[in-house]
Formats: sequence, C-alpha cells, structure tokens
Amino acid sequence: MEVDVTELMKYREKVRHQFQDREGFDLSPAAFIAKAVVEALRTVPQVNTSWTDQGLTLHKEINLGYAVALGADGLIVPVIKDADGKSLAGLMRAIRDLVDRAKARRLTLDDLTGGTFTLNNTGPLGTIISSPIVPPGQAAILSSESIQKRLVVLEDDAIAIRQRMNIVIGFDHRAIDGSTAAAFLSAVREWLQRVGPSVTVY
Repeated sequence: MEVDVTELMKYREKVRHQFQDREGFDLSPAAFIAKAVVEALRTVPQVNTSWTDQGLTLHKEINLGYAVALGADGLIVPVIKDADGKSLAGLMRAIRDLVDRAKARRLTLDDLTGGTFTLNNTGPLGTIISSPIVPPGQAAILSSESIQKRLVVLEDDAIAIRQRMNIVIGFDHRAIDGSTAAAFLSAVREWLQRVGPSVTVY
C-alpha cells in the first residue's frame, strides 16, 4: 500500500530538534513506522501469531524484530521486547540501541530471540518495493520503503507534491489470509496518516 507521510514528516521536523537536544540522537521516521506497526498489531491481532503443528499460537506480547543490515556480513534481526509498552521515544531509543550494538557486534542471544513480528526498514537503502521473507516462527513481516516526493492527484482533482512511502507485507498463508494482511496494512497506513500534534513523543 502507498502511504501519504507528508503530515508525519512535517510533525517530525517540528519535534526532532527538541528530541535531539534531549536524547543526543535524531528522531528517525523508523520510530513512527515501528509505532504504527505496534498499533496495527493491536488492531489486527491475528497478525501477531505463529503457525505450529498443533495449530495457531496467538501472542499476547508484541516483540518487534527490527532488521539491521551489516553490509557484507548480511542481515541480523534483534528484537524490541514488549514494544507495545513503549512510547515513540522509547521505540526510538530501542532501535538506536539495537542498531548500535548490532554494528558493534555486541548483541546477545536474548536480543535475537522471542520476536513475534518483524519490521524491515529498507527505505534508507533506497528501495521502493521489496519482497520481505517471513522469519520462521512468525506470521508476517512488513517492509517500509523509501519516502519520496511525488506529484499526486488529490480527492478534489488538485495536483500536489506529497511525500509518499510504500509499505509491503510478506505473510505465512497458513496463519493469515490476504484480507487479514490487507487489513493490517490499512491499519498501519491509517495510523501513519493521522500523525500530528495529538501523537505524543514521550
């Protein structure tokens, strides 16, 4: 699905400098995307499941895997435990911590286990459509693609420059079907398109 993140990016610009001063690092769009995924998993909990030989397991906790590219050394997916209990700032801190420790080769086995859903943020690499592969033991994975300025036709037929991003889901058809996957993507999109002053950073 395509997401209009114009208002999100405007809001991020308003709050990022204060966040930088307080935390010592930038407030990335990744934090908003992670928060949208968490909120969508609350809305469509069937996506937060695992297929087993005994049937489906519905996870009560939301442990968000966050894919980190290590260049020639490949990809690693550390996990933000209890992601649903974290604020936007808390998710950004967790992402920053896991990425820094992954690149420094300081992750522990505990950091790499327990994921119930994975976010693959390939946008910074310039992708516009990717095909994420579902990690074993999870029902789905979402890729967030690059944010680009595009000419779009609005509902009143006006033409405007908007910032848009694609979100792509890969899913295990034994666990969920296409309509559930689409409902999840819609929930992610709706949350991202509602971002503004009503969304608190802390």
